[in-house]
Amino acid sequence: MSSQDEKKLHVIVVGGGVVGASVAWHLARQNASVTIVASDIGGTATPCSFAWLNASWHNPKFYYDFRHRSMARWKQLADEVPGLRDLVQWCGSLQWDLSPGELAKYEKQHGAWGYDIRRAERDEIAGREPFLSEDVLPAEWGLRIAEEGAVEAADAASLMIADAQAHGARVVSTTVTSIVKNDDGVQGVVTASGEQLFADHVVLAAGVGSTPLCASVGIALPVTSRPGLLVHSKPVATRILNGLVISNGPHMRQTAGGRLLAGAGFAGGDPGGDPKVTAEELFAKVKSMFKAEASGVETLELDFFTVGHRPTPQDGLPILGASGLKGLTLAVMHSGVTLAAIVGEVLADQVVHGKKDPALDAFALGRFT
Repeated sequence: MSSQDEKKLHVIVVGGGVVGASVAWHLARQNASVTIVASDIGGTATPCSFAWLNASWHNPKFYYDFRHRSMARWKQLADEVPGLRDLVQWCGSLQWDLSPGELAKYEKQHGAWGYDIRRAERDEIAGREPFLSEDVLPAEWGLRIAEEGAVEAADAASLMIADAQAHGARVVSTTVTSIVKNDDGVQGVVTASGEQLFADHVVLAAGVGSTPLCASVGIALPVTSRPGLLVHSKPVATRILNGLVISNGPHMRQTAGGRLLAGAGFAGGDPGGDPKVTAEELFAKVKSMFKAEASGVETLELDFFTVGHRPTPQDGLPILGASGLKGLTLAVMHSGVTLAAIVGEVLADQVVHGKKDPALDAFALGRFT
């Protein structure tokens, strides 16, 4: 190792999903020496996500602002990470999964906040999604949110990690079983083989796996998870969906690779006692959403289903930043795909330069005590 390398801040990032990948990419771009420790490049929860990029309903203004910032950062990343532009679709969404009163409140509130949201009449929705069956459209109207989109998140994570490696990062393909600390703070991690990896700083972006790792150093992380099942069709050669459809039936989108991706809700649905049966029943509902005669629908087949376990902090908000232990930063959240872009940027700034983004105050672990 050269003397120049020795002067670099060495950071271990635990987790190879979209959040860990973004943190690692931003750290590498800020000239840190980065080691990514992950059993799966692309993560475990990330490939099971609906991967909707949004600043949507039921969030306080400060959280909306943070999510909106991340949407803007995703647009920048598409120009900065080689190949990423092909994986991000700013296709807009159509939504009618709420009551008319809730839809109206959503439009008024978020419109006042500057979101590109407006009422869309039934005929407009039918025109935007001509393959949808007439009987699944809203009775009168829904909402059109033009600035929303989606990303093929696991592939995006792989691209970010590959580009981080091109800028000097290294990948250790294993799991982390505990964190190493002494009286001065966190020193590194212990892998499944018992090997200790040392660094100046550790960023924990391991999803639900963050809870036992925090427990290994006496930190109580108020995070749970619940499973969500999504169905994935075989690729369809034609576009049978132009954007995201957040209906009062399945929530659906068509991926960049042509697959139809759907869940009972955007986070997926209860897998039930027999996930295979649940998936087949859900996919039958998905097929019923389309006109039988529409081109491409006749070849629509279920390829596989996924059951994801997304970390859910107790109050629903991300846990970001300082852990209470010197040398350990946390990046644990439910909306990891939407937030990954901005989280990577602000945490890299904090770890490398000591520059704390004011938005992080609302997401500190200390709020739970």
